[in-house]
Amino acid sequence: MAFKHLIDPKYVSQDYFPIDLSIDNSFWDVNEVSDIPVFERYLQKQRVLNGAYIAHGGFLEQRALYRKSARFQTGRIRDVHMGIDIWAPAGTTVHAFMDGVVHSFAHHEDAGNYGPTLILEHDLNGEKRYTLYGHLSISDMEKWSVGYHFRESEVIATLGKPEENGGYSPHLHFQIMTDIKGYKGDFPGVAATEELEDYKKIILDPNPFVF
Repeated sequence: MAFKHLIDPKYVSQDYFPIDLSIDNSFWDVNEVSDIPVFERYLQKQRVLNGAYIAHGGFLEQRALYRKSARFQTGRIRDVHMGIDIWAPAGTTVHAFMDGVVHSFAHHEDAGNYGPTLILEHDLNGEKRYTLYGHLSISDMEKWSVGYHFRESEVIATLGKPEENGGYSPHLHFQIMTDIKGYKGDFPGVAATEELEDYKKIILDPNPFVF
């Protein structure tokens, strides 16, 4: 499958490199990944080391990021990331994965959440697929309406700043589901280990579809 431009198509496949935000990366034992200046310095160092600009990764990655967040530590400890992230500057354009219609959207304002979030519904050979785009810009929301049709690769949004995207360094959270389970403008993006087997039945690995 050809490389998919989920963000600005000026970035080609050679501009991408994988980044490790897992609990296995010893850097995060002594540095706080949720500290944006710390993360940005780490990201820039990785860009230099890899000779590329756009960091990506995270599918089923057990992440250090969620260690100190009450959102993910209350009740079942949720620390497994179920989408992929693509790290790029705020304002970078976000593009539709494939032809689809707006299923739903919402603004999740609380810290650590998605911020502005868009879900598209697609028809793939007669089967429904849903794609979630999180951490977007608030200004994009006025352009969305349920049922609106987007063409593949059409601009659907831009990446939000930390103050509007849930409090993260700017990035896109992208996730593919076969069943939306009644959610509107939302779907869990982080799971507990004991929930994974159920989620794996409806969450697809985006990597073969995108990269």
